[in-house]
Amino acid sequence: MRVAIIGYGNLGRAIAKALAKKHEIIATKRELNAKSKLKRIEVTTNNAYAVKNSECVILTVKPKDLMLVLDEIKDYVSNKLVISFVAFVKLHEIKSILKQAKVVRAMGNVGAEIGKSFTAYYVEYVDEETDKEIFNLLSLTGEVHKAKSEEELDLMTIFSGSAPAFIAKLIDAFIYAGLKCGLNAELSKKAALSVFNSTSELLRKESIDGLIKRITTPAGTTIEGLVTMEKHSVEFGIMDSIVKAVEKISKFKKG
Repeated sequence: MRVAIIGYGNLGRAIAKALAKKHEIIATKRELNAKSKLKRIEVTTNNAYAVKNSECVILTVKPKDLMLVLDEIKDYVSNKLVISFVAFVKLHEIKSILKQAKVVRAMGNVGAEIGKSFTAYYVEYVDEETDKEIFNLLSLTGEVHKAKSEEELDLMTIFSGSAPAFIAKLIDAFIYAGLKCGLNAELSKKAALSVFNSTSELLRKESIDGLIKRITTPAGTTIEGLVTMEKHSVEFGIMDSIVKAVEKISKFKKG
């Protein structure tokens, strides 16, 4: 299948790399340069050309640019699957312009580049075959979740789209702690990345509380660190950061 990706920024590029393993890609961006060229991915500045020559369309433009893009492509999407990764723009708004398309909303993250995104999608009234097509396509980006509502999907903007930045900040703190304690930068980063990766895998099989208890021994180093984290309200700080980010959603919706 040939897929048009409209908006070749960070997320668009990540999705293009994931889908290019099995599909032909035509991506669009405002200006072409040497970095635009990637194996199995055609890049153009012409949105209409990309959509006309594709069977499926993925939208990864900024919210402020979406309506203009929809107006450009509306005559070329009849009966085509259109998946919008544009935050906070509702299905009915997109459908009001792309009247003949099968419109889906989705949210993922740059982990798609290595097939490790957590990608959620929401769709109304599609047959089982189309739903399977959506799921299989998005599965190339990583783990897929079908959202029960658009409200749930909007929350995934934070828990999937923004989350890599939050996690990166935590890993950065671990790296700097290693440097402060005497590890060199390369070893500190290698250890931090390995531990975050292995911990996430372990937590797929056991509870968070169970893992903490398994590692923590009386009067040991782990409990000393955990008590210090509690003293500095690390857990509350992380929760509050996410809550504040979620609150920003309502501000975007209002205006």
